[in-house]
Amino acid sequence: MISGEGFVYFGPEPWDSMWRNRHHLMTRLARTNKVVYVEPRPYVHQIAASLRRRESGLLDMWRERCMIQEQPNLWVYRPPRYAPLGGPPPVRATTHALRKGALRRELAVLGIKRPIVWISTPTQFDARLDLPARLRVYHIVDDYLAYHDLAAARRDSYARRERELIEWADLVVVVSPALLASKAAADQEAKFRLLPNGYDDAAYGAGSPVAQPPELAALPRPILGYVGLISVRLDLALLDALAAAHPEWTLVLMGTVYRQGCGDALDRLVGRANVHLLPAVPGSQVADYVRSFDLGLLPYRVTQETVHASPLKLYEYLGAGLPVVAADVPGAQEFAAVVDIARTPEEWVDVIARRLADDGPERRETRHAAVAPHTWDARVRTLSGYLANALESS
Repeated sequence: MISGEGFVYFGPEPWDSMWRNRHHLMTRLARTNKVVYVEPRPYVHQIAASLRRRESGLLDMWRERCMIQEQPNLWVYRPPRYAPLGGPPPVRATTHALRKGALRRELAVLGIKRPIVWISTPTQFDARLDLPARLRVYHIVDDYLAYHDLAAARRDSYARRERELIEWADLVVVVSPALLASKAAADQEAKFRLLPNGYDDAAYGAGSPVAQPPELAALPRPILGYVGLISVRLDLALLDALAAAHPEWTLVLMGTVYRQGCGDALDRLVGRANVHLLPAVPGSQVADYVRSFDLGLLPYRVTQETVHASPLKLYEYLGAGLPVVAADVPGAQEFAAVVDIARTPEEWVDVIARRLADDGPERRETRHAAVAPHTWDARVRTLSGYLANALESS
């Protein structure tokens, strides 16, 4: 396990948002290293709106605490609101310098001088040179260029930034073989490493206690559950068909909702009496919900985005021993021995009914065994090897 290093991870969302792979990796790296998670920088228009609403004053912004300790060795850094993104070029240059100086001062207090700098999306492109890096890591967890709401001009900008981030990085970590194949040019393959998602065995293992959430205890069974981002990447029409065909099934969707491109379909779906939409919960509570499901759903639309994904919830479903029915995407095909792939609404209905009928302790043990090697602790051991090798070569 790598130890004694300082990590600065520029995150694309607040730390207390829906937990993703970055949360699992950073909390484990913090056992033997100092880790600072940098939350997204606010924009000028957001700060201006806050001032207009008199939620805070300019002096308040200068007095705010930026560095907050989340757990031993892990801090969350909230960039100062007095130095937001945006504005005309002279303003952008000034606020960038202010942000860079403020972060360096806070890191110096923690004794972090040359950290391993970790960039996770093209949206953090401008921060890549803000710190004197001991090692530079670019972490590709999605095909960012395949996001449905990217306008053509913005997609071109993302593509350019991603190429430059790959050039900048000493190590590029990707979550799926499809991303490895699509992102690694022939002359850059040596810096690419594969690190799929995983699950927390302490939370999902057979001996882990289950505290059934009250929101689920009151629902009729069987409960068919999905945990994750609720957006246009889901086949909401399929879920609507399932709910209509079997009103005795309870469908639970839990996570962060992104309505763009699917708002009407989502409203129709959650309007059904047997469909329940729950908000994202803290990462420490997710396992209680998943382990209270009767079956796990991976109802993706098959798109360039989902073909390149490493579905975190799939590992968690299997870690809990749940029967899983999934769309025909590579992330699910990897576990085809224990995951049912469905392609049409009829197939989904048929296989769900069969798996609910034939589930049992032996089948659950088989599913857990299939995912047992893929714990987050194992992933961090693999990652530590990647980082150590990259440090030796840098």
